[in-house]
Amino acid sequence: MQKQLISLLSTTLIVGLFFSCKITDLRPDGYEYANNIARAKQLLEEMGKAHQIENWNNMETYNVIFEAEFYGFLGKISHPFKEQKIELSLNFIPKTNDGQLKILSGKEKNETWGIQSEQTYYLDEKGEPIVKKNKDMKFYIPTYQYFIEFPSRIQEATSIDYLGTKMIDGVKSEGIIASWNTVAPQKDLDQYTIWIDAESKRIIKIGYTVRDKFRFVSAEAYFQDYKDYGGIILPSTMPVKSNLLKEGYLNKMRIKNFTPNKVSSSTLSPLN
Repeated sequence: MQKQLISLLSTTLIVGLFFSCKITDLRPDGYEYANNIARAKQLLEEMGKAHQIENWNNMETYNVIFEAEFYGFLGKISHPFKEQKIELSLNFIPKTNDGQLKILSGKEKNETWGIQSEQTYYLDEKGEPIVKKNKDMKFYIPTYQYFIEFPSRIQEATSIDYLGTKMIDGVKSEGIIASWNTVAPQKDLDQYTIWIDAESKRIIKIGYTVRDKFRFVSAEAYFQDYKDYGGIILPSTMPVKSNLLKEGYLNKMRIKNFTPNKVSSSTLSPLN
């Protein structure tokens, strides 16, 4: 109860500090639409091929052993778990928002939450689904899935443009901005920037907004230490920076293992 109270007070304070701030805009200073849409489309397609996104079509479900570690005060109030470092077993149906999250460590070990057709539920001691609203799980379960499938899912963006080139950690990269309907900021739709290795065409980092949480928040996730799981190309480490921090990381996500078809799609659709 004390942690919940601290979290509520802290969140209220942050909202109060930033409430007057305008909506976050990922368009760079001096940017004007349209810069080079044709190049952006080409680069997005090349990135998809480099990540072999066609292989997401070859499985019914998949499992990821996932680790999330949060840092500092802001990290502590930005997640729903009881520990700052947590290991999870995630099961998803590709290209949907349906999946399950099972906690593998800490005080909540073996607790399982799921989401199906925007409805959250938990599994009781007998493994039966009990429908229960949970705003945190409704956000985190599909968010983790989107990060895992990002090279494929971002192909659905309807408005993209080219941002040019820059060096990131000594690597030449080319950038794209992507959203839906327009690349300009919208209160209910996220913007993304994707910086792609100019040679390998794999993602180096993505920038993104968090409209579901706060309109003023943006973050950057680095895609590092790629591993090939039988044609599914995934980063092993994804450290995250936020515009709320002057320096350091807000959290780090780690993909420790990937297994296709560990469970059936019916298992992840228990509310049918």
